[in-house]
Amino acid sequence: MSRFLRTTLILAVLALAGNVLLAPLMAVGEIAPDFVLIALVILALGEGAFAGTLGGFALGLVSDTAIPNLLGLNAFCKALAGYLVGRSRSRLVIGLPLVEGSLVAATALGHDVLYLIGQSWLSEAAFFRPLFTVVVPSALYTGLVSVPLIRMADFLRLLRREE
Repeated sequence: MSRFLRTTLILAVLALAGNVLLAPLMAVGEIAPDFVLIALVILALGEGAFAGTLGGFALGLVSDTAIPNLLGLNAFCKALAGYLVGRSRSRLVIGLPLVEGSLVAATALGHDVLYLIGQSWLSEAAFFRPLFTVVVPSALYTGLVSVPLIRMADFLRLLRREE
């Protein structure tokens, strides 16, 4: 089994288990960390833009099964996030917790804003209230929770430095 496939499967199982088991326990009201997005950032940092795009699409499609009327929206948003993180990995200084947490927070914010735009356009849901009450705090919380997980991924050599 290739490194990419093995890493993707392990991260996907851990991320989905984290979202189902840990996120509700760590939630503060409606605000919970997004373990799938953290796993996507780890995958894109370790494997690059192609793997980030493919992994993001697969993880997003699995996440989309919970909301069938918006099928594909989460897959698109996660694929785009994986591509952008994978493309920017050579420009980042991995190893600095502030950089890693900021990267995940910015990725979560971008993903959630894009998802919220699509959701409000397709289903005429509210935009500004969830943006400031859920999306921004959730992105910051996800960035904070991601720092020890990215450090662990670096320790396990899931993050490669070379392009």
